[in-house]
Amino acid sequence: MKDFRLDLSDELSALTPPPLGDIVEEATRKGRRARRARTIGQVTGSALALAAAAVLAAGHLPGTGTGTASGTVGPAAGGPPALAAPAGATPSPTASGALVRVSGAAVLATVLDALPAGLRTSGYAANGATDAHGKYAADAPVAQVNIQTPQGLGMMRVFVGTASPDAKCSIDDGCHRDKYGQQVRTTHVKDNCIQNTVVTVRHADSTAVTVQMATCLAWNGAANLPGVLPLTEEAAAELAANPAFHSMMTPAQGAAAAARFPALPPID
Repeated sequence: MKDFRLDLSDELSALTPPPLGDIVEEATRKGRRARRARTIGQVTGSALALAAAAVLAAGHLPGTGTGTASGTVGPAAGGPPALAAPAGATPSPTASGALVRVSGAAVLATVLDALPAGLRTSGYAANGATDAHGKYAADAPVAQVNIQTPQGLGMMRVFVGTASPDAKCSIDDGCHRDKYGQQVRTTHVKDNCIQNTVVTVRHADSTAVTVQMATCLAWNGAANLPGVLPLTEEAAAELAANPAFHSMMTPAQGAAAAARFPALPPID
């Protein structure tokens, strides 16, 4: 059985986060925006398109300053890392009810369970598929997590949707296949600190997991304070490839996630 947590842990320990770089000139920015818009259109059920529009139109970059929950992910000290669900395992309808859309809380639970043990995390927030808060409206569940790195605090948001069956994959549009044969698409928006680096993995069951990594923190009511990339691109791809992510869940899974995170603030 493949231990995805150990793979991700190896990526985090062995790789150095890519440089942030300077803001490029206006013509280059427009080209990157256009390219990213084409990329986003290939993934349906994702909140990225609306999020990008909100970021560019809003007077400030959207986010929540009220996510105060924190913790250290993984098992107790000395315990072995938990294994992710095996590839191909999908939720099944049970006597408790039919499958429902995965919740933001369930996405957050999967993210924290997939991260290597020992990471310090904070700033938890989430939106469900039908939630809309201010200028930030999600049509896919999304969870927000801050990760403490040696370089500083970094924020990421993880979206779970359904990939378009017509999505192409080529080097020309920033896409390649990972060691599991899954499509991995990486996009950079250098002049957008919330969506600085975006990695999307298309799973074999058409689940699309997008890790949106920021170089600033969520809006605190006055500003988006500077941050650092929370993961390397390789580690983000490993996280998004984790087979524990699914676009649907059982009601019991939803109830367990809601009990684990009973008062998650929204991502505004």
